[in-house]
Amino acid sequence: MLLEALDADDRNLPALHAERREVERGDVLFRAGDDVSHVTFPAHGCVVILVVPLMDGKSVETATVGREGAMRGVVRHGYLPAFGQAVQVGGPVVRIDAARLSEAKQASKAIRDLFVRYADCLLAQVLQSVACNAAHTIERRCLRWLLTRQDRLGTPDLPVSREILADMLGCAAPTLRKCSGAYIGRV
Repeated sequence: MLLEALDADDRNLPALHAERREVERGDVLFRAGDDVSHVTFPAHGCVVILVVPLMDGKSVETATVGREGAMRGVVRHGYLPAFGQAVQVGGPVVRIDAARLSEAKQASKAIRDLFVRYADCLLAQVLQSVACNAAHTIERRCLRWLLTRQDRLGTPDLPVSREILADMLGCAAPTLRKCSGAYIGRV
């Protein structure tokens, strides 16, 4: 988990008082424009995605976060998000009050630096996704998506249907039959 990168003194700051809970696939943790009160840290086995709403009512996945990251902890400072956050693979999460996390960032350079480095990583992920969507075939995008999920989950088992995969890739489910077999035989 992202906070495990901190030393014990920083991890034990009172402002980092955490609440553990379980989330389920499909849970919406916040929507674009919501005032977000908590930062969510997915734990092992949980995957949360950032989604951007489109004018036609659909949403597009823009980033994936597992046990390595945090949702809504990168940039806050009173701004309302232009994206939403949804649970793709249910499991345990840790939540910290956003205002208290901001206090902890003010109190600790190590915490501030950790979130700045993580923001860089998240931006790199989004930029890589944009490049892949523009340059690669659906088969290669499918492989990237599956490998990313496998990495975030920390397991070769991928609890996702072809329909969900098609939605995330922005294609029709029958299109994925081209990349089945060795690629998504276990999906």
